[in-house]
Amino acid sequence: MTSKLGFIGAGHLASYTIAGLRRAGDERDIILSPRNAEKAQQLSSQYECTVAASNQAVVDAADVVILAVRPQYALAVLSELTLRPEQCLISVVAGVTVSQLRGAVQGEAEICRSLIVSSAAYNEGAVSLYPDSPTAQQLLACLGNVVTLDTEKDFDLSLAAMCANGWMYKLVEALEQPMLGAGMPASAARKLVVQSIVGTMAHIDNEPDMNLEQVTQGIATDGTYTKLGLDILRQQDAFQPWQDAVQTLLMAQDDD
Repeated sequence: MTSKLGFIGAGHLASYTIAGLRRAGDERDIILSPRNAEKAQQLSSQYECTVAASNQAVVDAADVVILAVRPQYALAVLSELTLRPEQCLISVVAGVTVSQLRGAVQGEAEICRSLIVSSAAYNEGAVSLYPDSPTAQQLLACLGNVVTLDTEKDFDLSLAAMCANGWMYKLVEALEQPMLGAGMPASAARKLVVQSIVGTMAHIDNEPDMNLEQVTQGIATDGTYTKLGLDILRQQDAFQPWQDAVQTLLMAQDDD
């Protein structure tokens, strides 16, 4: 029997997840909390979901519950809920630990954490998970490539990689702008940039042990256009700010 899925929160994270599930052919019953009533009604109409009267009504109707509210509200929202022992609570709220979640909610449900990004709507990309859970694995597998972390520290470190997903939009924009300025049609410029990145990522993903610097040196040889552009990036230290951004996120989590 397909489990019923409940959402506490109806913002972007819920939207990505529901879109990905329906795109993958998942027809299970989805119950939405009345938080963000306008968005909940929109999701209900678009993806055949049911809007419950309260957060507890969502929990009462569901077998699996996804907590998808803003971090500052997560524990207060959970403190008002009672879960059943056979339920699974999946928190997609960054920065709130399993022990904090367990301390806030009433009941002995299974609790795990996941990070979901926009590409889940298209069943692509990484979906991090801690701790391992067959129930969560089964649900999340159609949203992308589930990466299960052995420790909560590693899970928290995965936030940096997941946040980089949001930075990629600006990278694509930066790469396509000069071509647009030179007169290339927008549809062609976007497609070329995106597929170039997708192709590179496919190569790396299929050969996870490759030495990235050696591959770069093999492609960007003297006299090539690739090396001409790469030399400019290196001269301007273009990669250090990306590392700084990641390091800042890691340090921010250490301060929490």
